Amino acid sequence: MKFTNKLIGFIVFCVLSSVGVVLLGGGVSLRGLAIETQKQNISRLIDVMDEQLAMEDSEPRFAFWLPELLRAHSVLQLTVEKDGIVSYDFDARTPDTDKVTSFLKEYHFDLKANSDFKAKVIMLSPYYAMDYPPELFSGVSIGLLIAIFGLVIAIHFLKKGMYGAELLSSRSYQILNGDHIKVAVGSEFEWPKATSRAFDKLIADLEDTKQERSRFDSYMRTNAFVDPSTGIGNRDFFLNQLEDMLSDPGVIAGTAIKIELYELSQLNYNHGVASVDEMVKSVSELLSKFVDRFTGSVLARYRGDQFVILLPRITGPESEIVMKQLYKLLTRVSLSTPVDCDELFYTGVAIYNYGESAEEVLESVDQALKIAVLQGSSGWFLYEQEEQTPVYAKGTVRWRGLFDRTFKNNAFHYEEQLILSMKDKQVLGHEIYPRLQDENKEWIHAGVFLPMAEKCGVLKRIDRLTVERAISNLEKNAPISCGINLDIESYLDKHFMREVYLDIIRLPVKSRAMLHFEIHEYQINYNLEMLLEPAKKLKALGCCLDVDMVGKDVVNSSYIKKLDVDVIKIHPSLVRDLHKRQINQLAIRSILGGTVNLATRVIAVGVESKGEWDALNKLGVYGAQGYFCNQLSTLAES
Repeated sequence: MKFTNKLIGFIVFCVLSSVGVVLLGGGVSLRGLAIETQKQNISRLIDVMDEQLAMEDSEPRFAFWLPELLRAHSVLQLTVEKDGIVSYDFDARTPDTDKVTSFLKEYHFDLKANSDFKAKVIMLSPYYAMDYPPELFSGVSIGLLIAIFGLVIAIHFLKKGMYGAELLSSRSYQILNGDHIKVAVGSEFEWPKATSRAFDKLIADLEDTKQERSRFDSYMRTNAFVDPSTGIGNRDFFLNQLEDMLSDPGVIAGTAIKIELYELSQLNYNHGVASVDEMVKSVSELLSKFVDRFTGSVLARYRGDQFVILLPRITGPESEIVMKQLYKLLTRVSLSTPVDCDELFYTGVAIYNYGESAEEVLESVDQALKIAVLQGSSGWFLYEQEEQTPVYAKGTVRWRGLFDRTFKNNAFHYEEQLILSMKDKQVLGHEIYPRLQDENKEWIHAGVFLPMAEKCGVLKRIDRLTVERAISNLEKNAPISCGINLDIESYLDKHFMREVYLDIIRLPVKSRAMLHFEIHEYQINYNLEMLLEPAKKLKALGCCLDVDMVGKDVVNSSYIKKLDVDVIKIHPSLVRDLHKRQINQLAIRSILGGTVNLATRVIAVGVESKGEWDALNKLGVYGAQGYFCNQLSTLAES
């Protein structure tokens, strides 16, 4: 009610000031009028005295009657002088009158008939001995009471009328603070009514615009990287993901699979395009369910008659087992089109390793597919090549032993990667990653051992150590923003998060703002409602919330507003060779469009060349992270 109180205070001040000025002016005027009346009365006596003084008598006639008349008019002294010589002097002052000198009035007169005579009169003020009975002030008192009563009534109606304006003002502040969703519909008491309805309409239009922008964002990303007929990734999506995996030291190796629907054009001719499209969709749904069982897997439609699958960390004997399972599914799929499955599916398989080029992997897969076709009948062929034994080929028992030794010896190490501003290349912060050494003293990347830690049930312990390390680093070193990437299960574990909250509380408020908790976008897509509570609590503590892997999958970007995301990180698959790929630039523009009018900043991850840096800078990305910015540097061990 600040606005109403200010207005009421101003009105009360004006009314009381007006009443005070009227009363003061009336009193001053009344005083002046009384003095002027007294002066006029004495002036008449002086005139009579002047006339008698003009007569040439030995003694002025007024000397006999004037004293009594002067006393009646409260005159204390009258002196008539001529050239400094006193001709007549009347003095009725007493010790009592001398005590009230502040109430004495002195008048000077020049006699008209006797211009060389001057008279001086000293007398009591007309209001000295005046009584002030209550009856005399009844009119003024009634007037004051009426004014006060009217003021109270006016304030009451003003408050009642301004209540609606205050509600509208409070709603405006909430809108300015970003809480317009809570006040999308105003109270019926808001005033002015037209303004309230205008707010309702503008907020509704704003939400429609945001939804439309989100739909447009999804539309852009969908059309850029999704096959329209099957809803899975297209060729560009597959190539982006393949190149990203080949450059990710956390993947090391995996399996690439290409499935071809043989003689699809002939099937279209024999059974009709609609029937064959339905068959392709059925195969796509079957493959989607199959690859969902593998963490980090990728499924895409490479071209009209070919599907491709990437299975990271699946190699050697595991690849053969997976292919046998897939082959059984493909040969048993029920299709609406009367087609013999034994003559429909041909599959080429190749193992890819970290550091290979995408062309080499595709060439190996195509070679395996050609051999599978030449063998006749539906089947698959694994392209044989020299395969490195990956570090994650250790059995679960060996991994568990490695983790136990690392925990016991407190031997987890951490590395950091700086994040630079695109504008001036200043350091914005860093992201930390855990790493460890195996029994051969070889460093193992987090992308390798974290999936195994999840299988062994120790991933939350590693996440807990990562949080403790980040907080310890903030307490001991110069404050710099620190990104912490935790598993989704850690965020959803209330006991785990309660311990994290307690650790955060002990930090100063400024240091809390340096903690950036990161969540994968695809995990948000499946757990948005459950993430609202931990995200809200982290934000309430003053921490920041980041979303990484943005753009890897096509999801609705409305989570940015719901979670109040501070930073979104573009997936490296969109950044790779960005300056050469218009489609990737289009996808990043759509991501940037989803943050318009929001405080959310966009950072690109995996920047490895100046061309990528310049392209991102031109698009308006806020920051960058990757090997082009700086090589990974090991944090000082605690």
